[in-house]
Amino acid sequence: MRYHASEKVSHIRPLDARRDLSAVADLMELCFSSTLDPDGREYLRHIRQAAADPALVRWTFWRGERISSPLFGFVWEQDHRLVGNLSLIPIAKGGKWIFMIANVAVHPDYRRRGIARELTLRALEYIRERGVKSAWLQVRDDNAPAYNLYASVGFVERSRRSTWLSNGVPDLTPPVGVEVGPREPTDWPLQRRWLELNYPSDTTWNMSFEVNHFHPAWWNRLWMWLNGNSQLHWAARYHANGRQPAQTLGFASWEPIRGFSDMLWVASPPEHDDAALRALLPAALHHFQYRHRPVSVNYPFGRGVDAFQACQFSLQNTLVWMEYLCRE
Repeated sequence: MRYHASEKVSHIRPLDARRDLSAVADLMELCFSSTLDPDGREYLRHIRQAAADPALVRWTFWRGERISSPLFGFVWEQDHRLVGNLSLIPIAKGGKWIFMIANVAVHPDYRRRGIARELTLRALEYIRERGVKSAWLQVRDDNAPAYNLYASVGFVERSRRSTWLSNGVPDLTPPVGVEVGPREPTDWPLQRRWLELNYPSDTTWNMSFEVNHFHPAWWNRLWMWLNGNSQLHWAARYHANGRQPAQTLGFASWEPIRGFSDMLWVASPPEHDDAALRALLPAALHHFQYRHRPVSVNYPFGRGVDAFQACQFSLQNTLVWMEYLCRE
């Protein structure tokens, strides 16, 4: 089904990076203050810096059109105020261009008037007019009104991902019979298979994740050294009554990233989640407690909940990824 924006479009105009950034930052802080993490607050600070110094606004060309950064998209003006915003971000996904819809915000005094819906419809028209075949967005699973809005205009749920954040170092020992040690080069085929299970390409294209970055080959280690990157890997194995060979339960790979937390990528099949997480998470946190930085784990929704909580991780959010397929 194809949707068109209504006559209310007279309130909608393209965002003007020269004069709207400060108002949009204020609107986003007002609407999202209860859910902003340190990275989100840093993003708002960056927007305000660009508002104060136009030299910080960056312009790129996408298919001959100027795109402003840190924000590009549409705003809603009413009563001489900027009361609505929607951001558009062009991203290359699988060799094709798609658009991310983000930062959809409406001032509390102007909600329940269809503003978010009209902004979304206008964005979809913009995307379709430029021949882009797909639009994506993410919405918190506890935001039912937003989810229902996007579903009503044609977005389809593709996945749910939970982000867990460490809150200290747990005083836990691995489950009976489970040992944690280094990953071996011969583990790679199994680790890769489980990484692709937990982090499929349809959900990681917008994450700082690339499965081949964890390859144990010498050329990958050289590449990391040349670029000043680092990684560490652990494996959890179950030894049944001391018999060999041990059964591998899962892997954890650590890497520092820009932001307020480090990332831990856990590769384990669902049937081993509990034992693998209870062994791997404490081992990694003990190793890096000197960094005084929390560790984040992005994981499939609903998996390993008891183990994460036992290891002193708290659920930061669960995001629903939704896609809109543009049709001719």
